[in-house]
Amino acid sequence: MLRRGGRACLAGWLGGLAPIKDFNPLLQMSSGVYLTFFGSFVFGTPGFPLSDVPLQEIARHVAARKLKAKPARVFGFEEIREAHRLMEAGEAGGKMVVVRS
Repeated sequence: MLRRGGRACLAGWLGGLAPIKDFNPLLQMSSGVYLTFFGSFVFGTPGFPLSDVPLQEIARHVAARKLKAKPARVFGFEEIREAHRLMEAGEAGGKMVVVRS
C-alpha cells in the first residue's frame, strides 16, 4: 500500500504472475505514486554493466549494520537439496543463502 508520493520497485517476479490472481499494479495503485521495474536479465549488458552495481559499498553498509541483510537461514552446499525443498514448499521464511563448504 503506497500513499501519494510513495515509491515501489518491482524487482523480478519468480514463478510468473500466477501466485497473485488478477495482479495488475497499474490499475490497482493509487494515482500519484511511483512504480519502477528492474529486470535482472539486464545485468551485465552494455546498458547496465556489473561495474555500476556498488557491491563493495553495499557490503560495507551490511558490515556496519546500516542495512539489514541477515538471511533467514544459511545452508552448506551439501544441504542445497533441503534449501530447494524449503523454498519450493513455501517454507523459506525469508532469504536463504547457500555457502560452499
